[in-house]
Amino acid sequence: MLWTDVVTVTLGAFVGAGAAFGANLLVRLLESRRAEASALNELVTEIHFRRVLRRIVPTRSPDAAEDDPDWAHARRSIGALRGVVRGARRHTRPKSAALPVLNEMTLACNEFLDDSEDHPDLYRLHLMQLHARLNASVRRLRSDRRAIADLEPGQARLGATVEGLRPPTALPEA
Repeated sequence: MLWTDVVTVTLGAFVGAGAAFGANLLVRLLESRRAEASALNELVTEIHFRRVLRRIVPTRSPDAAEDDPDWAHARRSIGALRGVVRGARRHTRPKSAALPVLNEMTLACNEFLDDSEDHPDLYRLHLMQLHARLNASVRRLRSDRRAIADLEPGQARLGATVEGLRPPTALPEA
């Protein structure tokens, strides 16, 4: 009887340890997926709030590098956005399906920065090309994961704070 008790206790300990190990792996997997979805949602929201990416009719901007302050602002904003994409990449799992999409986003930002440096007068056209590429990338992220928000780059808008109430548009006369 003693021999069977030892085998039963030993087998039970191994099975219990294996179950605990498996449960720990499952919890870590779920946590990493949640952290990745959170980072991707943060990225999509950040892209959505980038005013420089709002849809415009691309027009030439002669001497943009010297005379157009929006050219420098756009370049700074897209350079910072590239850093946000890099941060999201750090929070993805090693073999995540999101990594190629994030790489494409980085390449699109790099291409805008290069093109707007080489042809500053066409930077608005390059911005709209970047908008289209980022929009396609957001859609690809969204198609793989239902937890990712479906927001268009640069299209965030403020609404009225109270139904029917609009903020004042001018200062009252003193």
